[in-house]
Amino acid sequence: MLNLHRCLPSSGSIQKLLFRSESTNAYSSKWVLPSLSEDLKKFTSTYPRPVSICLIGDQHLRRKNESVLNLQDGFVQAARLRLHRALADFRSQNGFGRGISACQIGINLRMIALNLGHGPLTLINPEITWFSPEKITMWDDCMSIPHILVKKQRAKSISINFIDDQGVKQNWNKLDVSISELLQHEMDHLDGILNIDKPYQDNQSNENEAIISMAEYQRKKQYFDQQVDYTIVPTI
Repeated sequence: MLNLHRCLPSSGSIQKLLFRSESTNAYSSKWVLPSLSEDLKKFTSTYPRPVSICLIGDQHLRRKNESVLNLQDGFVQAARLRLHRALADFRSQNGFGRGISACQIGINLRMIALNLGHGPLTLINPEITWFSPEKITMWDDCMSIPHILVKKQRAKSISINFIDDQGVKQNWNKLDVSISELLQHEMDHLDGILNIDKPYQDNQSNENEAIISMAEYQRKKQYFDQQVDYTIVPTI
């Protein structure tokens, strides 16, 4: 049984108008309902209390997340808006943040909120269908484990399918590294996996720590960036 007490009632039905460019690339397309930002504003006005993000140690981060069966369900709609509210607040307060999974606000559903610079969009029941054989290393951060960076190795590119905000199944194929690494992080959350679970250990020596503080990274950014192949680019 899901623990759903953290979510508020529905703020209204979803309008069915969808806009996107001809491209199906996740970055060049604006995969958003034009009404989503307005619904989010109304939701925030009606429920001004900020949405708390679960921190490491919270049991919701380790639970198995259940598939969304009915996107039109009032609870699911409200959960979606709460998730986007949490992401919007985090971006506003911190100047970065591209995605958040529902378990990070205490809702164990397979749902991810994204903002890749074009506005909010939702991935419902996402699945990875392909991993590239090429790998990259990077310093990975997490809203639920603040002030910590973890060295990770991830596939350089992935393909996924998911249900969009209109309830239509979509496919994103052979995504670029920036969204591929992000989605691998968020989809680990859906399986109860945190970035600290499997840090990447260099074969060269033990001198390079796999888990570091954000403060130390900022103090010696060039030194730490030289240890990895890829660095995250903010969308704000």
